[in-house]
Amino acid sequence: MVKKGDKQFRWSKPMQYLMLEILDDEVKQGNKSTNQFKAISFNRVSDAIKQQLGMEECTPKHVENHLKTLRSTWNTVQTLLNKSGLGWDDSLKMITASPRVYALHVQAHPTHENFINKKIEMFEEMSLMCGNDRARGDCAKSFDDIGLDCSSEKGNDNDIEGPSKEKDVQDVVSETSQVKASRKRSRSSDVQDVVGDISTKLGEVAAAISKITDSRLDVTRLYEETMATEGYEEEFLGEAFDYLVQSDMLATAFMAKNQNLCKVWLERFKRQH
Repeated sequence: MVKKGDKQFRWSKPMQYLMLEILDDEVKQGNKSTNQFKAISFNRVSDAIKQQLGMEECTPKHVENHLKTLRSTWNTVQTLLNKSGLGWDDSLKMITASPRVYALHVQAHPTHENFINKKIEMFEEMSLMCGNDRARGDCAKSFDDIGLDCSSEKGNDNDIEGPSKEKDVQDVVSETSQVKASRKRSRSSDVQDVVGDISTKLGEVAAAISKITDSRLDVTRLYEETMATEGYEEEFLGEAFDYLVQSDMLATAFMAKNQNLCKVWLERFKRQH
């Protein structure tokens, strides 16, 4: 529940950049216990936002709550990335979908409208907090780098204070095993990315073919509906059909009309021809 005074607080991109940069540094300085950030971390962020960006109303609680908001958004993005029929454009940081898939998905999940065929704002920055196998560039880090556990479900009250593994000093044998496991995961991730890209391209081709097929004029239907209009001679209706079939848009509009409107069009056609 939003408390009085919190409702009007809005996070800008510079504020989010600054927050993520500071929390990353807090982890490196050890200001994060086994399962949660220390209060000093949130205080440092709010103080920096006040001093550097002039947002005097920013409080440590705002920072803590915004972490939950980012994490909730990230969980939605990851859910969509695993959905069949949806693709990913890494250069645009955008979840892609054909018009038909988009319409069907948004109809079933209205809250996902802002995440499909639109750039995911702060995508790289959110990856600092929750990890990202698809992220590219210097900003891509795992959740171990930032020290947050992202495995719990959306809506968990312990978004920030959830369980996490304590990092102990590893011996040489353990480090070697971790390197090998990391390489295996990397190869597996690369294969999955390639397969995902191929699936995306195939989906785009199928959508294009479907669009062409859907837009093609149904000549048989046009003929049947034209000739079925009552009150006119067959020869006249044949002439009207020959005229309509020359224009896909005109023919489609004619087939969309009811009987009365079709007769109005035919009467106008008779006067002009």
